[in-house]
Amino acid sequence: VANMLDRPEGVAVDVGCSVGFFCKAMAPWFGKVHGLDIDADAIERARDGAPANVEFQVADSMSLPYPDESIDLVVCNHVYEHVPDAARLFDEIYRILKPGAACYLGAASRLTIVEPHYHLPFLSWLPKAMAHRYMRMFGKGTEYYENLRAYRGILRLIENFEVTDFTLRIVENPDLYCARDLIPKGGLVSRVPMFLWRWAYPLLPSYIFILRKAGQL
Repeated sequence: VANMLDRPEGVAVDVGCSVGFFCKAMAPWFGKVHGLDIDADAIERARDGAPANVEFQVADSMSLPYPDESIDLVVCNHVYEHVPDAARLFDEIYRILKPGAACYLGAASRLTIVEPHYHLPFLSWLPKAMAHRYMRMFGKGTEYYENLRAYRGILRLIENFEVTDFTLRIVENPDLYCARDLIPKGGLVSRVPMFLWRWAYPLLPSYIFILRKAGQL
């Protein structure tokens, strides 16, 4: 009986899971974990060594394969910019979350100085036509498909949720939040005094939010 009572419950979904790092980390805490990605090769790699309660599948994040109000936690980590219609992505996340359930959102900003996917300075600041030429000039590809938004644009995408912003808390105390992979010691973000980040908050390269659907679990 004790083992039955101690067994984790709930269902979590990682949208844009890539090779499944978050899914495998969440496995001990949920009864079922689903990882979704449109990249079939990444899904095959994710399945290698996955715990029994973790399931991976190729799926479109703009049409999530779950019933309304059926999911306890969604992870959406640096995914929105890759989706053709980011507003539809967040509508789908809202739809599948149970009332009172939450989504972890990691969201890169358009105003990041070094673009996080191709590592070209100011790439995401440019109009698309110029960004395409910039990509070709440096041999990074033929077109810049990503659609990053600045801070206020990200907030418009998530306006249906109750939003708690953890960004500055994590910048101030990355060790407390196990975020040294995001904010390495001696890196640019950690060297800037906190009062300057509070003043220049929209210029941070990335944001961390907890989005909650109104209601109670």
